[in-house]
Amino acid sequence: MQRTRTFGLLVLMALLVTVYTLTNSSRFHIIDEVSLFAVTESQALRGAIDTNAIAWTQWVNSPGEVLGAFGPEGDVYSKKGPAPAFLAVPWYLLFHIFTEFNISLGQLQATLLWNGVVTAVTAALLWLTARRLGYSDRTGMALGLLFGLATIAWPYANQFFGEPLSALSLLTLFYGLLTWRRSGDWWWMALAGVGAGVALATVAAHAVLILILVGWAALDWWLHRRLAPSEGMPKNNILQRLAPAAALAAPILLAAALLMLYNFVRFGNPFDTGYHFDAGEGFTNPLLSGLWGLLLSPYRGVFWHTPLFIASLAAFVPFAQRHRSEAALIALLSVALVTMYSLWWMWWGGFAWGPRFLTPLTPFWVLPLAIVIEPLTRQSASLAKKKQARLMHPSGAESEIASTLEEPPEADKRPSSMRSALVWLTGVLALFSFIVQLAAVSVNFVNYEIQLRSLYPTDWNDPLRYGPPAQSLTDFFNSPVFGQFKLMAQGFVVNSDLGWLWAEGEPPQTVVLWLVLLIGGAAVITLIGFLAVWWRMAAAPQRPTDSIAAPTFALVVLAPALVIATWAGEVGRQPHYGRKDVGYRAIIRDICRTVSPTDVFVNVAPNSYQIPMNWMPGECKIDIPTYGYALDSLRHPETERVMTRLSQQHDRIWFVTSGVQPNDPDNTLERWLADHAFKAIDTWYEDYRLVQYATGVRLGGVEERPINQALLGRRAEQVTILSVRSPSVALAGKPIPIEIRYRLEAPTDQNLRWFVQLLSGQNIPLALLDTGPDDNYTVFSALPAGENLIERAGVLVPENMPEGDYSLIAGLYNPDDEGARLVTIDGPDFVLLGAVRVVRQP
Repeated sequence: MQRTRTFGLLVLMALLVTVYTLTNSSRFHIIDEVSLFAVTESQALRGAIDTNAIAWTQWVNSPGEVLGAFGPEGDVYSKKGPAPAFLAVPWYLLFHIFTEFNISLGQLQATLLWNGVVTAVTAALLWLTARRLGYSDRTGMALGLLFGLATIAWPYANQFFGEPLSALSLLTLFYGLLTWRRSGDWWWMALAGVGAGVALATVAAHAVLILILVGWAALDWWLHRRLAPSEGMPKNNILQRLAPAAALAAPILLAAALLMLYNFVRFGNPFDTGYHFDAGEGFTNPLLSGLWGLLLSPYRGVFWHTPLFIASLAAFVPFAQRHRSEAALIALLSVALVTMYSLWWMWWGGFAWGPRFLTPLTPFWVLPLAIVIEPLTRQSASLAKKKQARLMHPSGAESEIASTLEEPPEADKRPSSMRSALVWLTGVLALFSFIVQLAAVSVNFVNYEIQLRSLYPTDWNDPLRYGPPAQSLTDFFNSPVFGQFKLMAQGFVVNSDLGWLWAEGEPPQTVVLWLVLLIGGAAVITLIGFLAVWWRMAAAPQRPTDSIAAPTFALVVLAPALVIATWAGEVGRQPHYGRKDVGYRAIIRDICRTVSPTDVFVNVAPNSYQIPMNWMPGECKIDIPTYGYALDSLRHPETERVMTRLSQQHDRIWFVTSGVQPNDPDNTLERWLADHAFKAIDTWYEDYRLVQYATGVRLGGVEERPINQALLGRRAEQVTILSVRSPSVALAGKPIPIEIRYRLEAPTDQNLRWFVQLLSGQNIPLALLDTGPDDNYTVFSALPAGENLIERAGVLVPENMPEGDYSLIAGLYNPDDEGARLVTIDGPDFVLLGAVRVVRQP
């Protein structure tokens, strides 16, 4: 029987993972997901915990969009609990291993499948929990399918939130406590402690739920402490009292200690979580408003988004009659979590599907339906047993043998009219719930959320007073539940939220990844076939179980793995992540070809953050820190502290902008780099620019070399090169920082420009830079005469340049005078800055 159950659990998880993969959008929906993913990426690639890759999210209109807080040195850290991000790291690295073998797949897109695995495991654990309460494996399977496909667990299995892990960890805590109560073995308490620790590290506020669960177990133990060991409770002695308590407490205390360490590393305070309570975040919402919104409102009401829970309410009374203690626990957990998030200032969870914060209760609300499903599964099992008996004993003795088979109690065999009505209610609501969730994952609910904002606009003068839309029953038909079907009517393909289906081009053309659909469909059909086989086997547990061969188990595991592999390899073609070798992806390709460990990547492309997240880990064999800012980020002191540190710790800065012209006055990052770094190249890739800067790191300890040569122009221009600082040794493939001190001897109205070149022994330019003064932020006619000025320039040494000695020269030319160069008194039209020896990187 154990082998049969294991097979069924594998089939359930494989089927759910396959369905979740096929319905995954392969993209983020709201910024909360990005914040968690940025932690996963930093931890997996660099062992860091910052979210600097999306630092631009710190300066947005609504406080609800500020997903992080600044550390002492200006770095940005997520305010989300770390457990979801950290536990996704192995999954991230699994796909990163494939990219190391030059297998092209989107790292971000593949990682987004993680919560599908978490939710599938939760469904399997729900099955096992039902077994602990005395229900059959068929009932457990049915509950797992209802949880996985007929509740909001399905949409959140396809998003990178922490709520799926909350559901799994809290259910693990309950399962561990429940099993310990029946077996008395301390290791079940250790499992419960792990669940509690993960729940605490996911959402610190879950401490309330953990206290309720632990208090429930303690009260139950106290009420039954006089029971004999044979009755399933531990002996009443000190050792057996302390061992389970210690096993439970140790993981919780460890999680609490790690959380405090995590906070200290980020903010220098073990109790600072990063939430902005002084800015309005907190439990400040009127209770009744939140209760209405989470439970009954058309906008976020849980019963609109999961109609199945109406059946759960109806089943709760008979469930409580059979399981008083567990029913009381579920009621307490529900009251606590619903009340807590009703008070939360943004109880609606931003752009989300349904009551996101109630997702952790989902498996607990499905569990009472076991009382409805069990009689059905027992009746079908009884019929299967009788049929088996007839086949085994065709002589007519089957009636006698069948009578010896286990039968359900009379009350279960003959359901009353009320029980029959409950069965029908559950079936109908399960179907409606399935349809609602299917609609939720088929088209992008964010598109309708945006439409709602036009119907119910936000007052951006006071975003904290923003009230979510579609709250009144008069807004019934504006509910997001109906909104999904409105989006389908507006255009299913253009609103598609399926990773294998999208519209592209003008006019929009439908793109279907048929390979994903074909393999995915075959896998679903195969797994449903395995499910039907298991269902028949579970009806007759006395049959030999060795008929389930090892290759069958392997095929069950292989089916979702094949779907995931196909999906991950194909969905990278989505235009949302750029086209290969074009635009931003071409920039990533070129960066990764020559990147080194001492580089850093800074970008001002907040609308394209997903492109480097998806492709850089696979393209680059060396993982470098990423900092994503907005145009005006340097108006904030935190950014300047970070940029100053980067210029002191890295010798090259790769800088990318999107849709911004060079020297845009609003681009504060580029302005700062012009004043502190040394531009070497500036290249357009469609609407994106790649600029490469050297920093002053290689000028450390380099003294100024006096030059004191004047350059004279045909229109009375006169500039004196006073001195230069440049390294005597340069690395092939790296930019050389060059700091030129000069003086404009007399005012000029000429538009002079600098050129800096690296010459071979035959005076052939091998690398050069052409720029205006102050990296083109000013012109010579605006420069003060008679003052010492500085021009910072960089020259990129070609990667294939042979080792040897080369010359650096600089000069000025006048584009308004046919490009005529200024000349020295001795005649040359350039100034020799010095020699530089080029070496290969070790």
